Amino acid sequence: MNKTESSKPSVTLARYLFALNAITCFLGVLLELWWAYHHTSKLPPNAGFTRTFGPGFDSFFNQFAFFTTQSNTILGVTSLLLALQPDRTSTSFHVWRIIGLIDITITGIVFNFVLQNAPSGGELAAFTSDIEHILNPIFGILLWVIFGPFGSVKTKRIFLAAILPIAYAAFTLIRGAIMEWYPYNILDVPRLGYSGVSINIAGIFVLFLLIAGFLFLVDKLLSSKFVRLSFQKE
Repeated sequence: MNKTESSKPSVTLARYLFALNAITCFLGVLLELWWAYHHTSKLPPNAGFTRTFGPGFDSFFNQFAFFTTQSNTILGVTSLLLALQPDRTSTSFHVWRIIGLIDITITGIVFNFVLQNAPSGGELAAFTSDIEHILNPIFGILLWVIFGPFGSVKTKRIFLAAILPIAYAAFTLIRGAIMEWYPYNILDVPRLGYSGVSINIAGIFVLFLLIAGFLFLVDKLLSSKFVRLSFQKE
């Protein structure tokens, strides 16, 4: 039996699990959007502003201003693409994959250790939150550690991936000043001022770089010390 044939069960399992991860990501986002459409948005704890959205499409579309929504969407799309075709080599795909992995990790860490006092919207909202902030961060990173694809986390790709969180911070501050609304209490300019928010943004960016460095080292270790799955077709 050749290498390709012996790896087929693992490849099949990987594709199913990537598909499952895509489903959990999309499920979380869809439930979040459904809840947002039918409810008025919640203010962050001790918010320095009073603007809310919804119910309706204004609240629905406003959800995409949340880092959580973006990270789950990116992880879901890249996981789906890996389920459809695991042997992807394009730089653009792997940049987005790195963004998804880092951002979903930030989402899990920041929500569970910094934003624990975020307002609850009931059982459905709590269930959705667990999917987006606990299940998907763990599931996404675990699948990457087990199935890779390894050898894809490169310095240039990390620098390209870093453009998105910088753009997100700039977008959030500009949009917030215009609409008088901010998605998280750590970005609440009316309460913290730009100096306080800038410190929080810097801290998140340092976390981004630390996670990126971790992924880089683990990727290098796994790609050099372990036999990688063969995704080549017969």
